[in-house]
Amino acid sequence: MENREQQKETDRLMRESDRRFKEEREERERQREERERQYKKEREESDRRFNERMDRINEQIGGISRSNGEFCEEYFVETFKRNPTFLGETYNRVLYNHKPDPDLAVMYDQYDLILRNGETIVIVEMKYKAGIDDVGRMFRKLESYRANYPMYKNYKTYLGLASFRFSDDVRKRADEMGVVLIQQQGEKIEVISETIKAW
Repeated sequence: MENREQQKETDRLMRESDRRFKEEREERERQREERERQYKKEREESDRRFNERMDRINEQIGGISRSNGEFCEEYFVETFKRNPTFLGETYNRVLYNHKPDPDLAVMYDQYDLILRNGETIVIVEMKYKAGIDDVGRMFRKLESYRANYPMYKNYKTYLGLASFRFSDDVRKRADEMGVVLIQQQGEKIEVISETIKAW
């Protein structure tokens, strides 16, 4: 009789132990899931704050880039307006942000700066920091300008790339292709190209 009672008590204790173990395991699982939910929520909030900061930084960088670009353009345009000479020639027309009539344009384009006199045209693109691809793009400007203004097709044309700085790679590419590099030098501008070609 006593053994049976002991067995019952042992069974009861085992069931109680199993129940507690199961409850503890369920509680640990519930806590783990809660931690995961909390972590996910914190991560989403952190990502949201990070994205907001990145958006503000991108706006600021965009503003700085625009400001640098505008400053660069203003500098070169004003310099050419004050002294409209280039490679020893004087120009009677200095056109800034020049665009062809959209209704008449064969190849719609915009030209940062055009210098023109009776026989020569200079197409100048202005970049705060010119890259190597900017050199090659000058030939698309030449093509579009001649397509849009066929009356100037027999004019001698120079391609000028103006910037506050040029890497050695840009200088080399420009010399290979005959694009004239124009750089700020103190209060004036200076042609720094070794190879100058008219088209």
